Amino acid sequence: MPSNECRGFVADLVDLVVFSWKFVVICIGIALAAAALYLWKAEPLYAVKMQVRPGITAFDETGKEIRSWNVGDVMDFFRQDAYRAFLPKSGSSGKPLTLHPAQGRSATTVTLTLYHADPSEGVRLLQQFYDNLLQHYQTSGKEPLIAVSTKKIQERLQSLESLMHSVDAVERPTVEAELEGRKGELAAMSRLLATVEKRIQEMAALKPDPQVFHVLLEHESLAKTLRRDMAEESRLIASLQLARDALDIKKRRLEAEKALEHQKLAALAPLEQVVPPVASPYPVRPQKKWHVVGAVMAGSFLGLLLGLGLRERRLSGSAAR
Repeated sequence: MPSNECRGFVADLVDLVVFSWKFVVICIGIALAAAALYLWKAEPLYAVKMQVRPGITAFDETGKEIRSWNVGDVMDFFRQDAYRAFLPKSGSSGKPLTLHPAQGRSATTVTLTLYHADPSEGVRLLQQFYDNLLQHYQTSGKEPLIAVSTKKIQERLQSLESLMHSVDAVERPTVEAELEGRKGELAAMSRLLATVEKRIQEMAALKPDPQVFHVLLEHESLAKTLRRDMAEESRLIASLQLARDALDIKKRRLEAEKALEHQKLAALAPLEQVVPPVASPYPVRPQKKWHVVGAVMAGSFLGLLLGLGLRERRLSGSAAR
């Protein structure tokens, strides 16, 4: 059987609840009204999220990426508010923006969240922040590895530009000029051969004569030499055409290398954007459910405290009488 002390405690607790229920209801009502007023006045905010990871700060001799930052460095960058220098102003209001970083489950990415009343404006602001940061580190030289890599890539780009200019201004004109010259010589030989062959046909139609026969042999020898020289000239022309095609291939290869170097240059940044900014489809703040739950809990607690205080006061007054 329960002891007298236990029965007394239960009786006091029941008496407290019976005595305080009106105060609890009133306090809950007041708290809910305050929560409703806050929810009515509060501006709905959308969550705009962007996922980043440590970026490429250099390339080794084989072209392999080097990432000198890690996820912890990225988190520290945002915890220390160093990022605020790159935040744009929030439209015409000029309100200061705040980014909320959270490390991803994979421990290789960081999710940045911006709360904003206009989802499209929030997406623009978060993207503008990333673009500002990217431009700063690519042009300021604040990150030593990025500065060194940028210089190397720019030197490589200048070398490629020089090689491409040489192809267009020196090598191609030289090959084209020689090719045109060889074609001209081949055309002249072809005309001469046609003349010689025609003369051979004319002499072959004449009556046999030792002198004519001697001239005929000379013409046939000349025709044979011309055919041999024309074959050699055709071979040289084919070789020059292959060289011209090789220059086209070389130009395309240099252009591909140039595009790759530009890609490397654009990739240099301490932060790399993995997923671009995306806004939530509906407002996420204020959270109505939790405000209601909090109001009920706070009202209940205050009502019980108020009831306990008034009950103790009543009991003290009864004991004094």
